[in-house]
Amino acid sequence: MRRSICVVLFIALAVAFLAPGNASAQAGEWRERDTTTFTILYTVGEEAEAGRYAGFVDTIYDEVATSFSYRPPPPLSLRLFPTSQDYYQVNPAARAIPGIVAHADFRRRELVVIVERTRQQSEEEILNNVRHELTHIIAADMSENRLNTGFQEGVAQYLEHSAPESDSKIAALRLAADQGRLMPWSAFDDRDTIYGTPEVSYPQSLSVVAFLIDRSGFAKLREFLTISARSSGYRSALERTYGVSVTDLETAWQQWLPSYLAGGYKGNVLGQYDLSYARGLLEQGNYPAAVSELDQAIAWVAAHADTQPGEVATQAKELKAQAEMGVRATQIAEDARSALERGDYPRAQQLISQARLAFVEIGDTRQNAALDAYAQRVQRGITASEQLARANDLANNLRFTQARSAVDVAAQEFAALGDTQRMEKARSMRGNLDSYQRLTGAVLLVAGLVGVLLSLIGRSFQRPAEMW
Repeated sequence: MRRSICVVLFIALAVAFLAPGNASAQAGEWRERDTTTFTILYTVGEEAEAGRYAGFVDTIYDEVATSFSYRPPPPLSLRLFPTSQDYYQVNPAARAIPGIVAHADFRRRELVVIVERTRQQSEEEILNNVRHELTHIIAADMSENRLNTGFQEGVAQYLEHSAPESDSKIAALRLAADQGRLMPWSAFDDRDTIYGTPEVSYPQSLSVVAFLIDRSGFAKLREFLTISARSSGYRSALERTYGVSVTDLETAWQQWLPSYLAGGYKGNVLGQYDLSYARGLLEQGNYPAAVSELDQAIAWVAAHADTQPGEVATQAKELKAQAEMGVRATQIAEDARSALERGDYPRAQQLISQARLAFVEIGDTRQNAALDAYAQRVQRGITASEQLARANDLANNLRFTQARSAVDVAAQEFAALGDTQRMEKARSMRGNLDSYQRLTGAVLLVAGLVGVLLSLIGRSFQRPAEMW
């Protein structure tokens, strides 16, 4: 049964035992509209509303029945009460529980919706009313009506789709946890406790079912329902299904709950895993975060392979491969930058080419400008290195003026590139060139002087010319 946050079987029992006669007593006021799986009962003037529900109830039946691998046999009926007063006339005990929007009567195999109270609901919440109540009937069938109230409500909520009320449930559960008001699982057997504190019992029972599914998959939950039909109570059914004591399960749930409250509640194995966050990280170029997110996604999808379409796992793996390529491309670009900073220009040039190819492969053009800048610096470094080598050749050929000019150009480039080591090498070479030139000049000067001296000495030993 759904209240403003959704409520169930108390009124179902009230209908069964307290209603004056049965609904057929008002047959003159009710009209019927048949669908493939439902007979929709509505009052005169509510034809449009009946048509609205007829447009989606069969789809929801197929959706929920497929999830449980169980199709509740007909006849099923959906009764649309136009107002609360109409509802109270048939269900007077419901006045004691305000806020009821819908309920399920598993004995009559009937879903009930109070149309007046759905006026402020979103379209998804209206669909959820039917999902929720139909789940109650299926859970009652599969467990032969032995599933207790707490688990009934938890399972029914899990079959709902995300809607605006989801966040308010989590806020209420977080507050209850902070205040130490969470109830023991044993309280799930007490219908009065569940319906007496719905702000705690509903979000808590949903979290327990979510925990069991997250732990062992939806197939195990289905098994729990069927085992409940042959068990003395929920404890026996849980232990037979999950192979551990209820005490251990409850402790594990308490340890798991903070992650659920922190955002885990957004996941539902019955919906296709949402890979949009991972795709967003890829689009942003945040490849390490994308890899981490996709690792979790792949593990989660694998753990719930019984409900997740095969293409989801394939897409997740493809996205992870792309993210890993992005990580490698980013690392290559980083290695290129490091090589550039070390002045290893040939290695940097090689890495830049590799990085370009890697980014092209994943269609990421964001790094083009940075790689272009790296390439320009590399080319300047290579040209400066060539100038330095040329200066050395010129010096070896005693062409000191040209060598100094080449060294000066190289030193300026290395300074602009921040290549301190090669700049100092160029300046040292310039100093050596100056020294070599001075030394060479001195040697030549000495050699010249020696030549002159030898010439003079040679003349002094020449015999005087004979006179004839």
